Amino acid sequence: MKTFEKTTLLLTVIKSLMIMMVASSCELLREDDPLIVKNKKTAETTYYGPAVAMGNGKAQTFIAINKGGSPTVMGVALNEKALENLPSGDEGTHPGVSHARSFETILQFPKQAEITPYKFMTIDWAPEGHEPEGIYNLPHFDFHFYMISNEERLTITPFDGMDPEIPEAKYMPVPYIQLPGRVPNMGVHWADPTSPELGGETFTRTFIYGSFKEKVIFMEPMITLDYIKSKPTTVNDLKLPTHFQVNGFYPSEYEVKYNPVRKEYLIMFSDFNFKMADQ
Repeated sequence: MKTFEKTTLLLTVIKSLMIMMVASSCELLREDDPLIVKNKKTAETTYYGPAVAMGNGKAQTFIAINKGGSPTVMGVALNEKALENLPSGDEGTHPGVSHARSFETILQFPKQAEITPYKFMTIDWAPEGHEPEGIYNLPHFDFHFYMISNEERLTITPFDGMDPEIPEAKYMPVPYIQLPGRVPNMGVHWADPTSPELGGETFTRTFIYGSFKEKVIFMEPMITLDYIKSKPTTVNDLKLPTHFQVNGFYPSEYEVKYNPVRKEYLIMFSDFNFKMADQ
């Protein structure tokens, strides 16, 4: 055998061995269930929800649970093509009060997410952003993690002005403030007045709470398309209330990251702790 052929064969063998080592030490895809991935290195198991078409690609929810039964991360993965050929025009949903037209994608969480308060999520794509002008009028996504059923969400009616039916103050984090209006099929929005974009900086990402009548019904990372495409590695602290309405594991951080191996953008909650609801 010639020296060149020997070298080529050796490199091929080494490459195969490296792939096998990485696969055995990190992720192991179960052949009987492709929605379950075990990580031998961290002893975590990741469970995936059903994939949903988005842009030219897909979006898929997930939750990773450690060997003690607690969640470590939870969120949604968008493959690169999901950010291509996103819709625009007049066919979207949520027109009217306090919100410009947007395009909604509904995603279901895997059953294992029942240990958190989140029932399902929506990704709302706003190609022209929304109010207030000069702040949030950039192309962005609203990632709504809902704590009510989709059936209940669809009963939410619009309201103009400051909605008088809101949760008790202890269920909202300080210093969040109520925003005017109630968006149909979405709810009342609450913002942190100390967020950088409200102090004159260019909007890249922020975190919103939502309510309907006396309930806190969603937690929402709101992130621009350009920021997601920049492939960041950010971890952001969450401001949490002092009291909770639903038992479950709640996050104290949210992350915006890019996985170069899977070629996915990740928007996810992390650093979970169990919270008891008020009786």
